[in-house]
Amino acid sequence: ALAHDYIDVGHNHDEEDHNEDHHDEEDHDEEDHNEDHHDEEDHDEDHHNEDHHDEEDQDEDHHDEVEVAVPSSAPEQLQVLNFNLGEKIELNFSSTSETEIHVHGYDIHFIVQPNKENILEIELTIAGEFEIEEHDGGFEFARMIVSP
Repeated sequence: ALAHDYIDVGHNHDEEDHNEDHHDEEDHDEEDHNEDHHDEEDHDEDHHNEDHHDEEDQDEDHHDEVEVAVPSSAPEQLQVLNFNLGEKIELNFSSTSETEIHVHGYDIHFIVQPNKENILEIELTIAGEFEIEEHDGGFEFARMIVSP
């Protein structure tokens, strides 16, 4: 037994070192894996929360944008714009010449410039039907309907 222990000392020592190294590798790999997995979970959760937060922000800031062409003379047919009370809307007016428009009921006067973005933002606080007219010509070209 004494000789066996003596002969196997190097072997046992190597085996112990191997087991310690293997154990250390397992611990290290497991710690790395757990850290990586935890970091991924944190990242995924943060990313999910950021996405969810961005969606909420978009909903709060969401505007219905509608293109409205201002004709140079009275149109044969009115453009009808349907919205709901409480909405925030953007009317994007276009015109071939500088034109003043008037949104009745909201008492808004707005100058539309040719070849530019002409966005009028309105928070719809009044329900009803409202004329949008070309102010100088006095003709209605669109009707805004705001439902309660």
